[in-house]
Amino acid sequence: MGAATRASTAAAVAELETMKRPAADLGEQLLAAARAVASSHQLVAVLVDPGVPADQRATLAVRAVGGALGLQARKLLGVLAGGRWSEQADLVGAIEELGIRALAGAKSAEGLESELFTVRRAITSDGRLELALGNHASPVEARIGLVDALLQDANPATRAIVRHVVQLPRGRKPVEAIDRAQEIVADATGRLVAVVETARPLSADQANALSARLEAAYGRKIALNQVIEPDLVAGLRITVGDDVIDGSVRARLDSLRLRLAG
Repeated sequence: MGAATRASTAAAVAELETMKRPAADLGEQLLAAARAVASSHQLVAVLVDPGVPADQRATLAVRAVGGALGLQARKLLGVLAGGRWSEQADLVGAIEELGIRALAGAKSAEGLESELFTVRRAITSDGRLELALGNHASPVEARIGLVDALLQDANPATRAIVRHVVQLPRGRKPVEAIDRAQEIVADATGRLVAVVETARPLSADQANALSARLEAAYGRKIALNQVIEPDLVAGLRITVGDDVIDGSVRARLDSLRLRLAG
């Protein structure tokens, strides 16, 4: 992500955080706006053109999306469209990010992070489901229907995010888009996501102790997600962002094999 994109996204996030009473459907409005803007390459090209005055780009974006947006969504879309972007695709990504952040901040979004991780695991554990959700050749209505059937009892915010990433993959697999959404939700709530792969489930005391150690190391609250991987034999493999800490027996055995082979 380039410096211009980081600055423009940060400005819009700051604007969102000043809204003391966000509309209940603000997140869904912004996700719909991301899909509407992304549907026109010509529109995106104009909205990221620094040669077009910022106020004109902001006005054009709001007019192009239509009257379905509330006042807050129009204001945020205007801030984004008036910004500067390192790449064309970054504008749509930022609108999407703001929508997810708005959903994360809703009172009804309790457990959103955890549910997104559960959905991700359900998809990766079923190859047919993963293929069906990512099959762009099938009608989008069919894929949305599949999401609704899968998430009929889920948090509305979870359903809105998964529906959105199926409709607007932006070159990503569904699980990749859900991973990114979970990172945004964690950041919006002041946390980092740590994925812990272990041969056996951690006890509550072990999970709490691990969270405390990671929080001390990274200086932020940790959202701990466990993945059971029997192949690890014992020990843990921990992923936090780009950091991977592999203390599994499997990793030590692999290392030993390499030394013996050398």
